[in-house]
Amino acid sequence: MIRLENVSKGFPGGSSAVSDLSLNIPDGQTCVLIGPSGCGKTTTLRMINRLIEPDAGRILVDGQDTRGVDPAALRLKMGYVIQNTGLFPHMTVGDNVGTVPRLWRWDKARISARVDELLTLVGLEPHEYRERYPHQLSGGQRQRVGFARALGADPPILLMDEPFGAVDRITRERLQHEFINIQRAVRKTVVFVTHDIDEAVLVGDHICLFQMQAKVAQFDTPEAILTHPASDYVAEFLGRERLVRRMSVVTIDPQTLEHPSGPRHGEPHVAVNSSLTEAFAAALTSPTEAAAVFDQDRYIGTFTATSLLESLRRAAAAGGDEVATGI
Repeated sequence: MIRLENVSKGFPGGSSAVSDLSLNIPDGQTCVLIGPSGCGKTTTLRMINRLIEPDAGRILVDGQDTRGVDPAALRLKMGYVIQNTGLFPHMTVGDNVGTVPRLWRWDKARISARVDELLTLVGLEPHEYRERYPHQLSGGQRQRVGFARALGADPPILLMDEPFGAVDRITRERLQHEFINIQRAVRKTVVFVTHDIDEAVLVGDHICLFQMQAKVAQFDTPEAILTHPASDYVAEFLGRERLVRRMSVVTIDPQTLEHPSGPRHGEPHVAVNSSLTEAFAAALTSPTEAAAVFDQDRYIGTFTATSLLESLRRAAAAGGDEVATGI
């Protein structure tokens, strides 16, 4: 859906914010842009909806060069979420969420129904929240309203610039999981800027790791990047917690399970498609330090520490990672 071809943008004075960037962002997926401060993440994002105009190259949406589209019309077709929400303080929650549908001149009944639908989607009861003002909400609630507003007219594309960066850690984690659940339901094409590698691994279908001037160091799935970093730069960016992060994206390998006659008393149950992090956390709560793994209602084996190590090794081998995760 979104294609950047040899895009460049310079700063006043001659230095480059983005230099000759080419990137294909898959339809219906969440693509996370991440990298060090000042590497061109936000500049790239804002060039997609022409809040910033590129100096060279072109950006295509559904095959159409965005330079041939009126900027205001282009932005109406793209939801935009920023860190501090940008809600209009003099407007109610309902009016904020209905901003874009009003610009599209929807009738009042349709706007009202859409506002209620979106507030429900982001976990805010319409009858309780639609007449409130932004100052009457918590930071997490304002961020939810900002997300609902971005979805107002059901745009195919969402641009999200560190959307959860201004809230506390617990609220941030809740919003991340809320976003994942909503994205599974609506399947937008999302370009998501963050500086947090854990957030990128959690929410991204693909991660594009930038060096300075938006030079692509690696563009791949979270699992592939964690399994085999393309360079020392990528490995260093991922940090020493790389193994822990890999556990969050690698799922249980059924061939690594132990197979007693059945689950033992007191063992927690986990689904076969659980991540290794989820399975290991469950096992640690058990007196046997193991978890019973089920495929729907069918018991298929027991997850242990050995299962954890073998699942990681098999995932590494399948991807050709000679280091086998460093274990």
